[in-house]
Amino acid sequence: MDKKNYGDNRIIIVCGKYEGINKKCADYLYGEIAHLVPYILTVTEAEKLSDEQENYYNIIAVGTPESNPYIALLCQNNLIHTPSKKEEYTIKVFDNPKNNDRQIFALCGSDLNGALYAISEFCSSYLPQAELNHDHNNYFTVPFTSKMPEADICEAPQICERGIWTWGHVIFDYKKFIKNMVRLKMNTIIIWNDHAPLNALEIVEYAHSFGISVIWGISFGWGYDYDISSDEGLEKIIDAAVSDYETNYAHLGGDGIYFQTFTETNDESKDGLSIAAQAVHFVNMAKQIVDKRLGNIRLQFGLHATSVKNNLGDIAGTNKDVEIVWEDCGAFPFAYIPRNIENFEESCEFVKKAAVLRGDGEKFSVVLKGLTCLDWTIFEHQKGSYIMGINKEEAIQARLSRKQKIWHYVNSYWIRNADKAQKMIQVMKNATAGEMMMTALIEDGMFEEKINYGASVMAQIMWNCEKNIKDIMCDAALIPDIVI
Repeated sequence: MDKKNYGDNRIIIVCGKYEGINKKCADYLYGEIAHLVPYILTVTEAEKLSDEQENYYNIIAVGTPESNPYIALLCQNNLIHTPSKKEEYTIKVFDNPKNNDRQIFALCGSDLNGALYAISEFCSSYLPQAELNHDHNNYFTVPFTSKMPEADICEAPQICERGIWTWGHVIFDYKKFIKNMVRLKMNTIIIWNDHAPLNALEIVEYAHSFGISVIWGISFGWGYDYDISSDEGLEKIIDAAVSDYETNYAHLGGDGIYFQTFTETNDESKDGLSIAAQAVHFVNMAKQIVDKRLGNIRLQFGLHATSVKNNLGDIAGTNKDVEIVWEDCGAFPFAYIPRNIENFEESCEFVKKAAVLRGDGEKFSVVLKGLTCLDWTIFEHQKGSYIMGINKEEAIQARLSRKQKIWHYVNSYWIRNADKAQKMIQVMKNATAGEMMMTALIEDGMFEEKINYGASVMAQIMWNCEKNIKDIMCDAALIPDIVI
């Protein structure tokens, strides 16, 4: 081997055949670590790895046992744990049995998501800690120039669906947005629009390539004042919404519909009727029409607890094939402002009831807040279709500087109240055994450009809410480029 000027302690990425899942993983890992070494980083397919390369290089093997023969061999020889749960991953750093002067870095997932999360965890947690592994000084060790710390990590998510709820027009770079979701091990995004983006199909395909489901938010009369006592009027609203989906969304390959009704109020009645009872009537009517015209599509009903909290018996009548997505269930992390923890215990008790309202096994879903939201003082509804997530870099940077003032405030209260978010998520996880969808409202916060501390902590808790909160907060801060 030609050592040139950089010594012989080099690394090589070993993937399976460079296509599909292997290409996605190799590209993602290469983009994250190529800048850390002063030479052109070598990548090879497992079947092309020579004996000479295996003895000369430190090997970073990435992928799944099914897609990468080298990883399969490590699993078969019991050198690494074989991940089997959905989205589970193994990260192991150990001496190469064929040459103890070299190391193997195994980044192994049970599936695409698991493999991507192994890469994210390796780059976001392992490498930052490996760079600062001295006992007596705080200077960084250059990664991969000498032996790296051993590691043996096996993890799977405690909440099965984790992600973000946002309006689409405040995503200014959809590719960076999606990749930052992967960095935080998120797999679901709900995107609300008044009108479907012209590039929606590209967005869905890009998200799917990173294992992220896309659910389109569509207004079933949300934002309009109408008589909820008129079945004829309700049917017109549902018909218009379904027609919108048929025309503008059905061909986009999305993973479901999220909609809201008339529950976003503190009032419990409207037009002489109970909002809770009539919302259920409306949703069940919508389900029948959607099934008839769209088939068995995933349907999510965004429900604001403020108007129905005293009438949960009515809400229990919601068709069980419709997922109720709860919002505004009380104190932080349901409150917009992360300092608002008044009546926290009362909020926990409410959530316990809501989680099993329709019996054990219900798919319980929530939108959590306490991060960033739209500025409703200047909000304007979209006038027509637009192109989502494509903007000039200078405009993105200018907007980022304005949003950081908001994040500075948000982050400070996440430092104070992260334990409250953890406890609330534990309550939900324990009530549902983790079979739930949990999204965080992150709107107009330039998430695509910078991941802020509050978002990082939220994601860490979603992934593993049983971990010590101090460790969670430390891990959240360690991720490179996190803004605190």
